[in-house]
Order: sequence, then C-alpha cells, then structure tokens
Amino acid sequence: MHENTIMKYEDFKKLLNKVIYSDGEENYSLLLKIIKEPHRYCGLFRLSNGRSKLLQNVTQSREIKFGDFLEYLVTEYFSLCNYDNLSKDLGYDEKRKRLLVDQIFIKNNELYFIEQKVRDDHDSTKKEGQFRNFIKKYERIKEKYPNIKIHGIMWFIDSSLSKNERYYSREISDHSDKNLKLFYGNQLFDYLNIPYVWEELINHLQTIRDGNNEEIIDIPDFDTSEEIYEELVKLPKNLWDKLNSNEEIYKILRAEIFPTEYNLERAGIARDLKRKKKL
Repeated sequence: MHENTIMKYEDFKKLLNKVIYSDGEENYSLLLKIIKEPHRYCGLFRLSNGRSKLLQNVTQSREIKFGDFLEYLVTEYFSLCNYDNLSKDLGYDEKRKRLLVDQIFIKNNELYFIEQKVRDDHDSTKKEGQFRNFIKKYERIKEKYPNIKIHGIMWFIDSSLSKNERYYSREISDHSDKNLKLFYGNQLFDYLNIPYVWEELINHLQTIRDGNNEEIIDIPDFDTSEEIYEELVKLPKNLWDKLNSNEEIYKILRAEIFPTEYNLERAGIARDLKRKKKL
C-alpha cells in the first residue's frame, strides 16, 4: 500500500459531484425529451407510466456521466503521478469526424495511449467497431509522434465483465505492431508500476458506494414543483404550443405527467405576462 494519499477523498467526491450532479440542465433536458418524443413516455403500448420512464432516463444519463467522471478522474491521477498529459484531440479522420482519445501522456520519454471503457459487454458489431476505432487512433498517434515508443492500450475498468476478451486478445496478437496491450481493472496500474493508484481509486469509490446505499434517484414532480415550473416558463414557444396542443398523444402525456395541470396553468400566466411586457 502506498503510504501517501494521491488524491484526497474530498477532491475525489467534488469531481464526481461536478460531473454527475451539477450541470443544472437535467430537468430542462427531461422536459425537452417528453415534448419532442411523447410516444416514448406514454401510450397504450407502454407498460410503465411516464414518471417511471423519466426515472429510467435519469438513471441512464447518470451512468453515462459516471463513465465521463472516470475518464476525468484517471487523467487527474496521471497528472498527480507526474505523467505529462498531452492533448486528447487528434484532429479529424477521413470522414471529418473528430478523433478524441481518453488518455494520452508521456513518462520517461515513452508515450501511453489508452482507450478506456467502464465494462466489456458490447455485442459483436460494437466490439469490432471499437477495435477498429482503437487502431485508427493508434495509427494517427504514430504519425503525430514518430520518434517515440508508443504503448497502445485498451483498458476496461470493471474486471468482472470481460465478454469479448478472447476477441480483443486475438486481434491484438494478430496485429503487426507488438506494442498493443489489453488490460482489465488493476492490470493497467500494475503495468505502469503504480498499483497504489488503483487501490486508492477503489477505496474512494467504495466509500462513495457505502454512503449511497440509501440513495433514491428521484426527479421533481412535473405537475407541481417549482423547478419544472421555471423550466416551463422558459420553453421556446413552439415547444410550449406543442405540449399544450390537442393532439391525442399530448392529451395523454399531460394526463400522466401533469395530472392537475397546476404548473401548466401558472406557467401559461407567467408566459403571457412576459409576452405583454415585450409589446
């Protein structure tokens, strides 16, 4: 065990909260989704009600943001361990799609390129595309940094899932370049000779997990909450009109998500007042 803390738990948690909970746009994004795609939230052929679907959206969104957090976190850990982080922007590919890498840094005059994913659970089509994308970025990095040894690494953070390990191992073994590696979990940090970083990262995550045992993901009541009222007031006119239209799907949507129409009524009054002030 490393005797010194690399990143304080308070800083770890602050970064987590910043990435996952503090964008201030979650409620507005949910409101836009239900207006633009009402059939995803209500209707005869949906077993769950609108609120259950909204909760599902929040859960999925936070899972994606957790992956973003882990990327920022690992970059910060490398920086704290005196690795020199380089620009993650490799420019554009042949289809004018921007090439961004998850981790790229130099240590002891050797370059490390890492594509990280939380877990290895892709289906056959996605796994093949993921490996092609990894090789494309690796080749671009070799062009950009021709005079330095490059370690190309695919890393899956959660070692409990390794659905396609045999496929990736075979593709890497068959590749002409022998500087490619496949790692799961702590293997990356063992390879870099900084195993204590993984131990600390796991300890911090466990502390977060223990503190969230009673967490209930919730969303504001769209019908009555002040937060949703404020978002309704600032909606563009075309979306406000659509939400309040006589289309059958929006009648069903309002009945499920705005059953008393309390927020709709007072938002309508506030919007009229704003419109009259502009006249």
